[in-house]
Amino acid sequence: MSKWTKTGRDPGRTYLDIEKLERRRRMLARIHELLDSGIEAEPEVVAAAKEADPEITAEKLREVVMRFRDAVYERQQRDRLRR
Repeated sequence: MSKWTKTGRDPGRTYLDIEKLERRRRMLARIHELLDSGIEAEPEVVAAAKEADPEITAEKLREVVMRFRDAVYERQQRDRLRR
């Protein structure tokens, strides 16, 4: 038997979680969609996130809000450059 685990996975290597990456991409797309539709208030984003996933945890909700803030900041910076 080799020095690796029975599953054959290398314990020193980090593995990508494809499903997690896809969920993040979908959430980012949804955040940008909300911004484009005119929603710029956090309570509306929180309500939309809870509507999309009623069982969302506080940690995931915090991540959504932080990503929303980043997207709003990015949009504001882009608008400033256009002036």
